[in-house]
Amino acid sequence: MKVVQYIKDSFVEFREHVTWPSFSDLQRDTIIVAIATVLLAIFLYAVDTLFTQVLNFIYGAF
Repeated sequence: MKVVQYIKDSFVEFREHVTWPSFSDLQRDTIIVAIATVLLAIFLYAVDTLFTQVLNFIYGAF
């Protein structure tokens, strides 16, 4: 059965060939992603607010 062999091969791949990050690397990368997410959210908020103000100026408040 090909499916069973695929699953067995996948476990072997995870066990023998995958390099997992250390806990400190994982913490550092998590902090980087969290900071990047917050910065992106602030940027998108600013762009959304700017576009809202520009459109309200052009079309008037409804």
